[in-house]
Amino acid sequence: MSPPKLLLVGAGHAHLEVLRRAAEEREKPDGVAFDLTVVSPVPRQVYSGMVPGFLAGTYTLEEISVEVAPLVARAQGNLIEGSATGLDPERQVVRLRDGQEIPYDRVSFAIGSTTAGIDKQEIAAGAVPVKPLDRVIDLKTRIESLAREKPEKDRSAVVVGGGAAGYEVTLALHAALGREAQVHLIEKSPRLLAEYPERFRKKALAVLAEKKVETTTNESVRRVSPDHVVLASGQEIPSKLTVWLAGAVAWPLFRDAGLPLDERGFLLLDDSLRSIQDPKIFAAGDCGTLKNYPKTPKAGVYAVRQAPILWESLHAALAGEEPPKYRPQTGFLSILNLGDGRALMHWKGLVVEGGLVFRLKDWIDRGFLAKYR
Repeated sequence: MSPPKLLLVGAGHAHLEVLRRAAEEREKPDGVAFDLTVVSPVPRQVYSGMVPGFLAGTYTLEEISVEVAPLVARAQGNLIEGSATGLDPERQVVRLRDGQEIPYDRVSFAIGSTTAGIDKQEIAAGAVPVKPLDRVIDLKTRIESLAREKPEKDRSAVVVGGGAAGYEVTLALHAALGREAQVHLIEKSPRLLAEYPERFRKKALAVLAEKKVETTTNESVRRVSPDHVVLASGQEIPSKLTVWLAGAVAWPLFRDAGLPLDERGFLLLDDSLRSIQDPKIFAAGDCGTLKNYPKTPKAGVYAVRQAPILWESLHAALAGEEPPKYRPQTGFLSILNLGDGRALMHWKGLVVEGGLVFRLKDWIDRGFLAKYR
């Protein structure tokens, strides 16, 4: 009897850990047997926590990413470079963009999310998305081109989306384009960084004011052009570079699979990170929503915390054992890169800003990536 087929779709944060643990499993004399296939659209997985530093010029691409092929090789798996476009649970296959169908006995998804609104023609024509994360390479090229071609006072950029990612990218653009550049942050809801407590928000907003970054809240974007952004009110804001970081929505991959999804198209999961309808299908990170904890934020820290549970759950499925249960943490350490060698931290009511905080963040981030090299 041939070993079961384990298919990992995407090399997101959770799957990096699954691959590391799968390699350890191969070394055990009594380890569970399985055939491993990994589908990844890119050869290098970018770590989201270091993206703002990359855009600001603090890190190189090599410092913020992990090569997928060596990890797969250590886990004795087969790597297929491609993008998944569909899932057929009845036939137990995942369809790729090039027409291939990859069979599985167990399949896990760590494909993240895409950004709301980026598929609209009036937005996509002029905006630069950050997701999937490999697009930050193109964004970095655009930033460098703008810095070369325009005097500092003529450089303008807009970031759409006032959550943590939008805030950090705004400050990264300010750092990369220079003090005299016009950088503007737009959020459609009434508050920037609405997910954070007020004390933290006040410090974060003070940094924007200190750097003379313009902000607009309670306003949506109607259209993005090559040199300006048009708001719903009709106001035009100059922008030679517009970065789109609005809210997270699901990739269309699960749309026609006949599986239960949440209102944004994310796969609904049980406490063992399995589809609530089909226990052969697993997911972690942004692409899944926990049925019992639906308000769990779409943040990379949760993908990292889910990773060990995902491996244990997959291992249990392959070995015919009882799977573990995941319970999301109620809070987490949050450190935002301010783009200038400082960072702003929130932890259990404590709010701290400064260079030492950035050094802490840098140490944590480098330590995380070192596990997969």
